[in-house]
Amino acid sequence: MDFFLNNLKETLEAINKLIDNNVNIVNTKRIRRCNNIKSSNRSKINFIWRALRYLEEEGILTPNGINNPKTYKITINEKIDVNEVLSQIEKNKKNES
Repeated sequence: MDFFLNNLKETLEAINKLIDNNVNIVNTKRIRRCNNIKSSNRSKINFIWRALRYLEEEGILTPNGINNPKTYKITINEKIDVNEVLSQIEKNKKNES
């Protein structure tokens, strides 16, 4: 599994934790806090915001209208099936190549 899929999995798990706590607004800072990532770890933070942008393109998240920090609203009320999303992404990558 490459870096992007690994970090996407961690991001999806953090979103599921937020859904459990009835939080429907997501941004990089909330994901970072769920995963106990320090603010000095810029590499990991970049992967988080790329994963959030990808999830927006897939329709799982929608922009909330706030651009700084970029904030998203979770479109689904129930937990996201992490393995299903990852397998779908891997299928799409194989079909493209």
